[in-house]
Amino acid sequence: MKAKTLVAVLMLLLPLTAAAWETGDLRLRGRLQTRFEAEEKNDGGWTSAFRLRRARFDGCWLPAEGVRLVLEIEGASLLEMENADTPYTELKDAYGRIEFDKALRVQVGHFKKPFSRLKMMSPFELFLPARGMLNRHAVARTAHGGYGGRDVGVMLSGRFKELARFRYFLGAFSGMGLQDGLEESHKDFVGRLQVRPFEGLRVAVNAAHKLYHDHAKETHNTANLFGADLRYKIEGFTLLLEGAYGDNVDAGPGHILWGVHGTAAYELSLSDTLALIPAVMVEVFDPDDQVDGGRTLRIAGAINLDISEICRVILFVEGAGGDMQAYDRVEAAVRRREVPTRVMVQVNMAF
Repeated sequence: MKAKTLVAVLMLLLPLTAAAWETGDLRLRGRLQTRFEAEEKNDGGWTSAFRLRRARFDGCWLPAEGVRLVLEIEGASLLEMENADTPYTELKDAYGRIEFDKALRVQVGHFKKPFSRLKMMSPFELFLPARGMLNRHAVARTAHGGYGGRDVGVMLSGRFKELARFRYFLGAFSGMGLQDGLEESHKDFVGRLQVRPFEGLRVAVNAAHKLYHDHAKETHNTANLFGADLRYKIEGFTLLLEGAYGDNVDAGPGHILWGVHGTAAYELSLSDTLALIPAVMVEVFDPDDQVDGGRTLRIAGAINLDISEICRVILFVEGAGGDMQAYDRVEAAVRRREVPTRVMVQVNMAF
C-alpha cells in the first residue's frame, strides 16, 4: 500500500475512532504498539523479530463531579528476544480518584508512584520508545519493586495556581510477590513537588523511601532514591533533563547508583495532519559505586512521523559504550548487564 493511500485510509478512520469510544461520562480506548526490532548479540551477530510490544485497553468513567474511575489492562509479548513468543497479560492502572478541591485529590488503587517525569509519561507519548538505563534498573523495576513503578497504594495530590502553579504528590504503597527468584515484600513512601515558574518550564524534585523484606534470608533493609527533573517547551522544541541518586536495591545496602539523562525533540509540521519529530537522548548511568568500570554512556535517537492523532511511526536506534557492572546480592557476585545496540521501527495506533 502506497504511503498516500495509507494516510488517506487513516484519515477516513479518524472520525470513527474519535467518536465511537467516548460518550458522556464514559471513555473507552484501545492502543497498540507493534515493532520490528534488530538487536546485536554478544557474539557480534544480530537477531531480529516482529512483536506486539503493547496492546492496551483502558476505560475511564466519571460517575460524579470530581470522581474518576480508571481501569487499564495490557497484553503483549515479552521484550527479551529469546522470549519473544511468550505472551503475558498485566494489570496496569486500576484506581479511583476523588477531587475534593484543586488543592486536594485522593487516589487509591494500583498505579504509578509519583517519581520521575519520564516514568510518569505514557509510553504512547514518548519521543523515544526506550526510557533508558536509569528507568529500567531503578525507577521502573528492582527485585523489590521500582522506586517509580506501579504498586497498590494511596496518594494525595493537589495544585495551587497562585503559587507558581505548585503541585504536590504524596503516596504510600506496598507490594509483595516473587521477583527475580526472591519471595519479597516492600513498602514505599514517595513524594514529588513541582512548580512552573513561567510558561513552558516545569521543575520538580522527587524522593522515595523503601522498606523491603527478603523472606528467604529473613532480612529487613531500607533504601532511598532522590531525583530531580526539568521540562522546557517553547513552540515546537521540547527539552527534558532528569537525574537521580540513591541506593541500589538489587546490589544491597551500601551500594549507590546514580544516573542523568537529557532528551531534546523538535516538531516540524508538514501539514494539518502530518508532523515530523526528530529526537535524541544522551544518558550516563553508574549502577554501583562499589564496582570500578561500571559507568555507561548511552546515546539514542529517533525520528517520529505523526499521522493525525491516531498513528505514530518511529525509527529508533540506540547504543552504549562501557560495561554496566554492579554487585548482585542474589548471585553474590558482580554481574555485567548488557546494553545492546538496537534498531527498531515501531508503530503506535490509537482507537
